Amino acid sequence: MAPAIERRRFLAATALALGGCGPWTRRRKDADVIVAGAGLSGLFAAMELVDKGMRVVVLEGSNRIGGRLLTLDGLPGRPEGGGAQVGQSYARIRYAAQKLGIAVIEDAPAAREDRLLAVGEQQVLQSAWAESDLNPFPETWRAAPPDGALFAVAGPDNPFTAPSDWRAAQDRDQSAADYLEAKGFSEKARRLIDVALNANRLETYSMVNVWRTLQLYAVDATLGRPGDIEGGSQRLPEAMAAALGDAVRLNAPVSAVSADAAGVAVRAGGRSLQADFCVLALPFPALGAVALDPAPTGPQRDAIADLPMTQILQLHLEARTPFWETDGLPAAMWTDGPLERIFATRDRADGSVVAFNAWVNGAHASELDKLDDSALESLAQQEFARLRPASGGTVKLLKAVRWTRSSYAGGAYMHFAPGQAAAWAEPMARAIGRIHLAGEQLSYLHTGMEGAMESGQRAALAILDSAA
Repeated sequence: MAPAIERRRFLAATALALGGCGPWTRRRKDADVIVAGAGLSGLFAAMELVDKGMRVVVLEGSNRIGGRLLTLDGLPGRPEGGGAQVGQSYARIRYAAQKLGIAVIEDAPAAREDRLLAVGEQQVLQSAWAESDLNPFPETWRAAPPDGALFAVAGPDNPFTAPSDWRAAQDRDQSAADYLEAKGFSEKARRLIDVALNANRLETYSMVNVWRTLQLYAVDATLGRPGDIEGGSQRLPEAMAAALGDAVRLNAPVSAVSADAAGVAVRAGGRSLQADFCVLALPFPALGAVALDPAPTGPQRDAIADLPMTQILQLHLEARTPFWETDGLPAAMWTDGPLERIFATRDRADGSVVAFNAWVNGAHASELDKLDDSALESLAQQEFARLRPASGGTVKLLKAVRWTRSSYAGGAYMHFAPGQAAAWAEPMARAIGRIHLAGEQLSYLHTGMEGAMESGQRAALAILDSAA
């Protein structure tokens, strides 16, 4: 056999063995840009690129649109299992909604409601918490409830005056546990604050997260009250995907991406697709499962591997009897038990209580995630019987939302551990050649839903600049 023919066969066999992702398999491109992830960041990046005339394919690994937005349409009160409120400063969210004909309903001022706080086997109304013997907080902060104390204490000390200040905050980057201890909070007090913390543990939660959030809250408060997407948060990404038409493909998990000077090759769902650029709009736990060539290095590699994701498990429950009317106590609860915070889900028309959402964060969420739905329902029944005897424990589990085990999310949202923010903020967002990254963890100014949109827009603009 001629040497040239042998060489061609060898190269073809090598390309097949490597999954068709190498530059040697380059063929006519399938799109100008391939976007991985059909959450807010990926869809907004795609919309921005399409608006500029680019051909885009969006690959979503799961069987649904929306990422970490999840409206539970079939449940009483249509609760949100993921992102919800739309702040007045959420310019990109509001722009996209207006463009697609999706209304943002501004929240009416809500009457302040009391809650039942349960510490062990003892209970007190939140309105009486400041004077309660159950309250272990320093005198200055006794009015703050356990799940509001950290922000109440941190507010007056906030060193950030602009949305980007967090990116250079090495001198204020300490754990929330150390900060509270320095403020006079005992170990007992810190344990109560650790319950329902919007992170995993006080010891691994940087104060940069707290002050960054408080600064954004302060800006939003000057603009007005937040709103909600009409019909549920998930209506927005669904409309974004619909506007992109057949460019969005579900059940197409990306497993590998390679890039060279000529373009990118993306392996997804058993196929190899070619494009000029790629946007990986994925949470870091999902991104870490994608084989990248070139591979991330240094701080970017470390961030992808180690950036914490807040673990959240929600139990959406139906009460068989209106026990809150029987015992005369508030429907909503905070507890130091396994269910942590229990929110009352209300009818959107008349405000009546129609269901409950037990919202569990951090290490406790990871522990409960080991239980199947039947065991979770039994636990909820036991806890309701203990906390509210008038309920008789007759609650039914309608839906367990487990952000703890989603392979496409890895958690509900990111946060920085001490020492990570200033070291990782810039390098973790860098493009890897023609591979651009997006996702709420990479936003500069905002967090959450608007942060996701911001990062998607930034990736799109970088590609447009490169392609110009």
